[in-house]
Order: sequence, then structure tokens, then C-alpha cells
Amino acid sequence: MSKFWSVWASTLVALCITMTGAGAASLAAPSGGTILVVSGAITNHNHADHAAFDADMLRALDWVEVETFTSFTEGPQVFAGPTLASLLDAVGAQGGTLHATAINDYSVEIPAQHAQAHRVILAVERNGEPMRIRDKGPIWVIYPMTEDEAKKRSFDREMIWQLARIRVE
Repeated sequence: MSKFWSVWASTLVALCITMTGAGAASLAAPSGGTILVVSGAITNHNHADHAAFDADMLRALDWVEVETFTSFTEGPQVFAGPTLASLLDAVGAQGGTLHATAINDYSVEIPAQHAQAHRVILAVERNGEPMRIRDKGPIWVIYPMTEDEAKKRSFDREMIWQLARIRVE
């Protein structure tokens, strides 16, 4: 990402978080269609009990592009999206477990510590194209891995696709 876009994204995130009483923060409401809802043990909301994100709000977080391997794809793939850690920071996540749920209600648990330890991303683009629902989109949780790591399938269970909701506990 160019320096201009990086500064712009950081500024937008700062503007999206406005301070309210008692140290709690509130996120700006999404202006587009909601593609991800985060609830549970979070301190920053844009609805009564959750934080909703549209594509632009996700793009304003710590956006990265990684070339990686998965056991679900052939050869190296380039995924782009915000880091899971930046999403957790934006919502003020206070828990150790993330209950991630897909559009079809399939769900998995992801240790929150993985966000930083493994630089997990919420991929919304694959090989330069937006991810569509039929191609594991709109959001696919991606653990950057080498080819050998992908063959071990260590994080296959956590790499949920068609992600729609995260509940922090």
C-alpha cells in the first residue's frame, strides 16, 4: 500500500473512532452494506450491542497483502485484507476466544492470541480480485503460511470462509 493510502487509512480509522463518556468508544456507522458484525466482549460499538463493518471500514484498518499457501488452494495465492489484530483493536476486544461464524452458520473458535502471533488476515481479495460468496468470500480468515506449513494443515479449522460474524469472549 502506498504511503498516501496508508496515512489516509490511518486517518480514517482515527476519525471513525470517537470518544464518549467513561473511556468507551463508538465507531462510525457503516455507510455501505454490512459484511461483518463483531459482538461480545468489545468496548467500541456502532450499534447498541455490536460493531458492524462495511467494506470501506475494513479497508481503513491495517490492510496487508500476503503471498501464501493454503491446503484449500493450489500453488501460492495472494490474499489482501485487514489484519485480524487491527479489527480487534478497532472494536476494543477484551476476550481470549473468537467465535467466528460463516454465512451458513458454520462456526469455529479462534484463539484471540493468534491474531498477533500468526499475523492472521481477513482476506477480502484473492489474486487481486474481490472475493465472492461462491469463492469463499466475502471474507476468508487466512493464516499466512509456507507451502510446508500448509501441508501440515495446522490451521485449516480456523481458516473459516464466508465469515459473517465474530463474537469475542
